[in-house]
Amino acid sequence: MMRLDGRPFAGASILAAIAVLTMLPAAAAEQEAGASPIQATLEYIRPFNYGGDPLLIRLGIFNTGARPYDNSAGINLFGGLKVTSASGTRLTMKGKAEIDPKVQPAVLAPGGFFGMIQDITPLLPDIAKAGTYTISWEGSGLSAPPVTVKVLPKFEPSEAYVAVIETDYGYLEFDLKSKEAPRHVQNFYDLALFGFYDNTPLFQVIKGVEVRGGDPSGTGFGGVGYNLSPEIATELKHRRGTLSSVKLGEQKQDSGSQFVITLSPHEPYDGALSIFGELRKGDDVLSAIENIPTSGQRDQPPHFRPLKPIVVRSVTVRKAAEPS
Repeated sequence: MMRLDGRPFAGASILAAIAVLTMLPAAAAEQEAGASPIQATLEYIRPFNYGGDPLLIRLGIFNTGARPYDNSAGINLFGGLKVTSASGTRLTMKGKAEIDPKVQPAVLAPGGFFGMIQDITPLLPDIAKAGTYTISWEGSGLSAPPVTVKVLPKFEPSEAYVAVIETDYGYLEFDLKSKEAPRHVQNFYDLALFGFYDNTPLFQVIKGVEVRGGDPSGTGFGGVGYNLSPEIATELKHRRGTLSSVKLGEQKQDSGSQFVITLSPHEPYDGALSIFGELRKGDDVLSAIENIPTSGQRDQPPHFRPLKPIVVRSVTVRKAAEPS
């Protein structure tokens, strides 16, 4: 159970890796000849990365067979690393990460494994640029399916940001409250750039009260799978066009993705919901959405479901100083 950098290497997390490498014909032939099969896993540890931050990959080599595997020749763990941009351009390796084969076990026992966790940005500095990349690996008769990595422009909490929600009725543009609710703004920024909100519904419309979205399931119970700690700024009040995070049930935490846009002043939400944006453009679009007929109150939520679906086509977040 060893790792090349000397830190603990958890077998369970490796077994859950998102890319399982498959044996090339040479390795398959060895298995047919009676040799113990080896497999490897390649994982990108985070769902996305900010440009310039460490970009960690995890590579593990496993003996899944019943016999010891002869690893006396060693495996060049970096030799087969390949990274390409969305345009198909291969990034040039500008650094070296020499791994001494002698550090690896000469014999890999049945059920044994070794591997590494490595920040690849020193080797591939161009991956610090915002974009989408594919990472693959092959070596010693093994080959990895590509893993997709999304690198986002770095969020700057001291900057002012603008969010644009594109619906099939038009655009809603908001000034975001980076000062009052920095974690909520950054979270909205992350989810927007990651495409989480693309093609999701505005699932509840109560005329004169609110519009809700941010749940891909459209039930009012779904979301991104995590919560946020509230950021309540008592000086901020809900009015028409206020963008806030949703609280679900009796939870003390805010939903990680669901949001509410109020359609008029709503005092019960003041001091209860985390406000992270205010409408700056698109009140005519908000009015069009507000006036869509709904199902009305029902025993089972979501209540006031629009009878005609309202789709959020995309959400984009940019610095306020940048041109729209």
